[in-house]
Amino acid sequence: MSKVFTIPVTLEGANRKKDKSISLRFNSLFEVNNDDFAHLDTMYQSMGYLLFSESQLNEEDIPDEDIETDIAKSQSTQIRDALWVLYKAKGMDGANKDAWNTFYRKNMQAFKEKILEQVRVLEEQ
Repeated sequence: MSKVFTIPVTLEGANRKKDKSISLRFNSLFEVNNDDFAHLDTMYQSMGYLLFSESQLNEEDIPDEDIETDIAKSQSTQIRDALWVLYKAKGMDGANKDAWNTFYRKNMQAFKEKILEQVRVLEEQ
């Protein structure tokens, strides 16, 4: 079940962070009762969507798709991290940079070849 918290707010500020993301500050326009605050507190440090509009939002304004939770890293960094986990799971020496670089290049090349093979198949159709 999706958790939703709706409250009228004033946007008090926005600051750009080093990674180009932003930090937002809002203040509620009304007092929040204990039940609503407890509901909001269950979402502490959760990933989610922030919808801000100068007019009231409707149910259809809320996206249906789930948010990607690992958005702090680029897709390529996530793949590199996953390969590192695989490398370590295979019992490889994490301190051996040459072995890691060889493993990484080999797996990335295999991934690239798999993609290009799919392209070749599509082009032959």
